[in-house]
Amino acid sequence: MIIHHSENLDEYHLCVKKPLKYSDKFTFIPIQLQKDNNYHKCIFQTPLLFTPFGIQVLMNGKKVIDLSFMNQANDTSQREFLKKLNHIYQCVNYKYKGLYKVNVFLKGTDFNECIRLKMNDNTSFYDETKNRIETIDKFTYGYYIIELEGLWLNENDIWFQWNLLQAKVKIPTHLKEYSFIEEIKETIPDKYEKMLRLGVPKEAVSRQKILDGKGKIPPPPPLPSPPLPMNNKYKKSNDIPKIKASDLRAVTLKKTKPITKKIIIKDPNHFEPPTLEELQTTLSRLKPTK
Repeated sequence: MIIHHSENLDEYHLCVKKPLKYSDKFTFIPIQLQKDNNYHKCIFQTPLLFTPFGIQVLMNGKKVIDLSFMNQANDTSQREFLKKLNHIYQCVNYKYKGLYKVNVFLKGTDFNECIRLKMNDNTSFYDETKNRIETIDKFTYGYYIIELEGLWLNENDIWFQWNLLQAKVKIPTHLKEYSFIEEIKETIPDKYEKMLRLGVPKEAVSRQKILDGKGKIPPPPPLPSPPLPMNNKYKKSNDIPKIKASDLRAVTLKKTKPITKKIIIKDPNHFEPPTLEELQTTLSRLKPTK
């Protein structure tokens, strides 16, 4: 269960569990929150906080991160969450007052009050678009899910164990590729575009371009399609066999009926015009003059 920073903590009771001894000097005391007879881990989601140093590696190799409340003057949610963290400290300090020294976990720095969180290999980082990132840079803001796991008891001192579980960091925008939107230059219409806008037919504009030497001469008309292939029924003239004399000898001519001419008796007292046959015979007998 994750408690949002805006929730009211008065409904929860801070409970310490049975101590766990790790060595002669160190004992761990788990802490949980109780609500309606149910116990929950002490996990909070913070408001937008500032990290001045990013992820740091200590001398013992452990990783830590400091979260700052330096923007509390501008962010009321930071002030309210800071009060809740101070309330947790007061509850633990009241329980062990006079028995142990309870060390504060909110410390004043050049970047206002800061809380230090420990990290492990399971801590994950995301950007604002839910993409995994590898690290957290210094001087960045982000939202964090933190856990108060418990208390470490070392001789007469008590230390708070705060862990960072997840982070959502505001990363500056970076463009990896050329991303400019090129401006479209307004072009002035030329002579031929004006002719088209005035309603001149496209064919006339094309002819004018050709006359001006700026147009393309239309291609010649396509060549006629090749003749269809000749089949056995239609052959070329060279392939037709010629008639031989031997073929003519085998031809038998049919006998024709004799043509009987009608005898026309001419009347000597009546003029009859010559026939066409007679005129042709007479003309053939005439000798040409020199």
